[in-house]
Amino acid sequence: MRTSTKGLAFPLAGVSRRGSHRQDNRAPFTAPWAVNVRTVGPSELRRRGGSRPGLAKFCPTRLGDDVSALIPVTYYDTAGVRRHDLVYVADGDLGYVRDGVAVTTTAELEGPDGVDILDDNDATIDFSAAVSAGALQGTVRSGWVYFADSVLRRYNPATGVVEAVVATAGIVPAGQPLIALYRDRILLAGSSQAYFASRVSDPGDWDYGAAMEDPGAAVAGQLSDAGLMGGVLTAMIPVHDRALVLATRNTLWVIRGDPVGGRLENVSDELGIVAPGAWAESPDGLLCFLSNDGVYLWGAGSGEPPTRFSAERVPDELREIDTDAVTVSMCYDSRWRGFHLFLTPVDGVTVGTHWWIDVDNRAFWPQRFPVGHQPLDAAALADDGLGGVVLAGADGYLRYFLDGQADDDGLELGSHVLLGPVHLGADNVRDGLLAEIHGSMEGLSEDNSVTWRAVTGRSAAEAVEAALADLDDVLDGLASSRASAAGAWLEEGRARVQRPRCRGAWVVVWLSSAGAWSYEAIDLVARQLGRHR
Repeated sequence: MRTSTKGLAFPLAGVSRRGSHRQDNRAPFTAPWAVNVRTVGPSELRRRGGSRPGLAKFCPTRLGDDVSALIPVTYYDTAGVRRHDLVYVADGDLGYVRDGVAVTTTAELEGPDGVDILDDNDATIDFSAAVSAGALQGTVRSGWVYFADSVLRRYNPATGVVEAVVATAGIVPAGQPLIALYRDRILLAGSSQAYFASRVSDPGDWDYGAAMEDPGAAVAGQLSDAGLMGGVLTAMIPVHDRALVLATRNTLWVIRGDPVGGRLENVSDELGIVAPGAWAESPDGLLCFLSNDGVYLWGAGSGEPPTRFSAERVPDELREIDTDAVTVSMCYDSRWRGFHLFLTPVDGVTVGTHWWIDVDNRAFWPQRFPVGHQPLDAAALADDGLGGVVLAGADGYLRYFLDGQADDDGLELGSHVLLGPVHLGADNVRDGLLAEIHGSMEGLSEDNSVTWRAVTGRSAAEAVEAALADLDDVLDGLASSRASAAGAWLEEGRARVQRPRCRGAWVVVWLSSAGAWSYEAIDLVARQLGRHR
């Protein structure tokens, strides 16, 4: 009986919902589906595939029921020490995390001479740094955090004081949910089709009357061609000091240069950004955003148009996202060189599908988290190295991705990947027998194994669809019922041969694990049989 050996490469190109189930012999390969895996495995961080990093608590304190803002800030304290804080808003109270400790901010009431005012018991008089509840955007200017609250507020991390910005000229726009800093102007928008920019270097000057003769004056505008009504802004994105991206849900614009005297260009009348948190920017100015038509990448300062990133792999899952049903947030991860896209259901009970976007390999990887760990917001830490990404979970805790972490803050990580489909038969009319499966994995032990399953079918599509249905059942807490054979690998490196002895024309190999693991190799030994039954 004729035999053949087939090696399975890890699908470094991520998941794919597009094209034929049959893959050609050219790498990189794709997977029919996966959950909680990435191109880079956790063992030695090699580009060979494996489980994603687990989540660990960033600080032990529960911040509240609703963490509505995360803003990294770098500043110098009153002693001249350079600090990196993570400012948060939880249940309307502002606080910060420093050196792993969360502190709800209070400030001490002082007299005009800067001396603390004491009460009748000789104690300082503290007041809490309260802001509005609900999602907030913030931006950092000169070590101060400015919030797009019901009124424009600013927070001084060196003193702990939160105060409303008082106008020195004009009127500070109120009720604007979007905020950005561009060319040392504070920009506000989001309640209408208009955007507002303060005077250069003066967040209190909102007098627009001098803009015609003073290039540094405050200015207001809207996103439309002359004489037309623009749409409501959903995002404002400064790209260094080169360009300012302005978006509605269905249009995309860019101001090149300064808002006074610069050039407003219409990039698209079809593409937009679906929500205020539906974008992230890499340090080199690469913008990733979610539109109604999927995920796009754009070098916004380059003059080139955006390119659709998701069309080649997942054309349907990321189209027409209902932003009333999910909270959208994105963040660039400098450590792993990619973008996180979090889509957290607002009902608080549904486990959503989130995405890791691997730019270097043009790969999409679906991610899942326990319900309480799903992010309401995310932020890249400001520090003097490659800052990690912190997630504000729905349960009120902050967590971060930790290299080598084998679980999600004590809960099972749960990773899965479908490999194939692989043709077992000699041609399209004959079956094959999966006689042997040889696996080589890293990071395993008796307490941390990788389970393999073989799902066969008379066609490539049949094998894939059965494997997808079985994976969905397992993710829903049901038992696997469609696999033709199964086993487990418990040891590092090359495991002992296992003999599935299952018949079919095509097979999908499904790997799953509760912990951390890295892929090395899988080889299948197939024996040729007769015609399809």
